[in-house]
Amino acid sequence: MRSNYPGGFRGGVNIREIPVEIPHSGEVFWVNGSSVLAKGGVGGSNGNPGTYNKPFATIDYAIGRCTANRGDIIYVMPGHSETVSSDGGIACDVAGITIVGLGHGSLRPKIVLDTAAAAAVTISAANVTLSNFILEASFADVTNAIDVTAANVRLDNLHFQEEGADLNFVDYIACTSTTDNNADGLQVTHCSGYGVDGAINSPLLINADMQDLVFAYNRFNTDNAAALAMIQCATGKDLNNCLVIHNFYASLKTSGDILIDNDTAANDGWVAHNRAIHLDTATEVLVDCDGVGLFDNLGTGVVTASGYLLPAVDS
Repeated sequence: MRSNYPGGFRGGVNIREIPVEIPHSGEVFWVNGSSVLAKGGVGGSNGNPGTYNKPFATIDYAIGRCTANRGDIIYVMPGHSETVSSDGGIACDVAGITIVGLGHGSLRPKIVLDTAAAAAVTISAANVTLSNFILEASFADVTNAIDVTAANVRLDNLHFQEEGADLNFVDYIACTSTTDNNADGLQVTHCSGYGVDGAINSPLLINADMQDLVFAYNRFNTDNAAALAMIQCATGKDLNNCLVIHNFYASLKTSGDILIDNDTAANDGWVAHNRAIHLDTATEVLVDCDGVGLFDNLGTGVVTASGYLLPAVDS
């Protein structure tokens, strides 16, 4: 919906009883593959113009209509469901776009990854935001749900889930490129995931040096003993100026690093106010990321006990 009313809206404007208060510089496109249509609207089709009443059918097609760095926004309607069956079946390859799912709870748009372990949403353009979606594994050992290979990507309010037994993700989010600083500025906020399959590794896999990671206010439960750390870093790779705060992580790990697994000493940043449940009652290490500041991180290997401070308070 657009307007070129010549005098502007001095008193503001409401569209469908919602006040429009935040200006943006780009185009707005709509996607709706659900059976619930806009009032007076038609079903989604990639032959439509992508307006509210005549939306596109698929997210990837809408991305292809965007212009890089113009600030374009794609709104995906509640109840929309889309299947990704290959690596880059949805390819976020236009810089500076924002893709927002509308709806709450189970009404959030769903992206189902099936048919192949390589099926993934790929983000290869900088400054992309993906917000408010359910990502569901519908194939065994899907390598990752989202593959980030670009800078300043923001992932917010995403939920990762298994469709059923032996239908699972290995890593939820992966920065697969081994090119250092390829995915600098990654932000993962308010995301959640629950999985019980024994092949689950980590909520976040990082394969290269990364600067300015923000991993905050997330909740992940990898309910198996083979799970890796909440943030798993490849050998020899640094986290610089990271901010890892207010996360909740649960696993059945009986040994190994629990929140962050990193083997270098050239890291810096802050890891604070995180909470972890695990099954290592002997040598538990919440954070192995030498160089970062550690503040108020609690963990326990006893499910009937409150968490205690790890590492110990500096005296």
